[in-house]
Amino acid sequence: MTNEEILLQSERETLLREARTLAENPNATKADLKRADVLLAQASSLKTRYERQVRLADAMGVSVEELTKGIVTEEQRKAAEDREAFMRYMKTGELRTYTPMADGVEGAFIVPQTFYKTLLTGIAQYTELMDEKNVNLIASEKGNVMKLPQVDLSTITSAIVADNVDAPPVANPIFSSLLLSGFNYRTNPIAVQLNLEQDSFESVMSILTAAFSVGLARGIGADLVNGAGAGAAPQGILTAAANSGVTSAVNTNFNVGEIEQIYFSVNRAYRVSPKCAWLMNDATYKQVRSLVDSSGRLLLNIVDDEERLFGKRILISPDMPTAPGSKAILFGDFGQYQVRVVRNGATVLRKSEAPGYVERFASLYIGFLRVDAALNAPNGAKSVVYGTLHA
Repeated sequence: MTNEEILLQSERETLLREARTLAENPNATKADLKRADVLLAQASSLKTRYERQVRLADAMGVSVEELTKGIVTEEQRKAAEDREAFMRYMKTGELRTYTPMADGVEGAFIVPQTFYKTLLTGIAQYTELMDEKNVNLIASEKGNVMKLPQVDLSTITSAIVADNVDAPPVANPIFSSLLLSGFNYRTNPIAVQLNLEQDSFESVMSILTAAFSVGLARGIGADLVNGAGAGAAPQGILTAAANSGVTSAVNTNFNVGEIEQIYFSVNRAYRVSPKCAWLMNDATYKQVRSLVDSSGRLLLNIVDDEERLFGKRILISPDMPTAPGSKAILFGDFGQYQVRVVRNGATVLRKSEAPGYVERFASLYIGFLRVDAALNAPNGAKSVVYGTLHA
């Protein structure tokens, strides 16, 4: 290892160590987390810069030390860059750029932990089924198949047993398992001017957080409601929900009595859960807001600055249906809905040589996130139910 490599490695380790200390501090402030992102970008930039120096040194036939000590003139350096780019173009048809990028690893970078938290927070703003306050959100480091045990306790009870009497159990609990993998979701590409990469104090990842959050939330959110499951997609909560047995009298809305029937179709054990809630489209929510009880009072009330329906929170999803004959409303314990997110599956790819963009001095960024979901309902337990609009 050369002296240059030793110094580079030492400096990178120092930067990474400081960034890790800031990011893993449970009392870290926003400024600390921002500083950690900057340090990660600086550490990656060191590696990228050294790799560039190695390529240029090879192209010029000199050592890295000679290149970095100024023995080579700027004209020689520029000529070597042009020559290396031309030779690569002749061999592969690709033009190489030397723009450093945050957390760069061969054209892609892994999202830092701080960005991952911000990304999930942003996604939760667009799909409430990605919010840990509403569902059981499981964040795992790897994407291996996850096996969750299930047990149906609906038949378990107890009774007095007399002394010296053999009393075997009447019924044994039924055990099963729930499998979660990780479906890979990809956003549409976003074009970014290279000037922004070079001049912006914040990393491009931070700037693009909102855009990636919207793109990922739209695709993932739709499947978390209507996904078919069965190995083809996450199991949507609407797909997995049980039938409450309630169908509205008209095909446009539910009345107070029907809402009450849906509420009581769920066992009290699930109704008392902190994550018990309603899920509906904004159009259905608008209709429900106009419902009044027998005394003319609005059915909705305000608790802790939140609107509640029969004391339970209302979650809104644009992917819930509203057409006649559809399952237009859900109610139950959403804490039984298992949403698995693969932390290492949160990735951003950067393509700096895309035709039509490189000529305009722009790169393409694409966001990825691995997600799976399923409802914990052993032996057909009605933890979440749906109400149907009349056809």
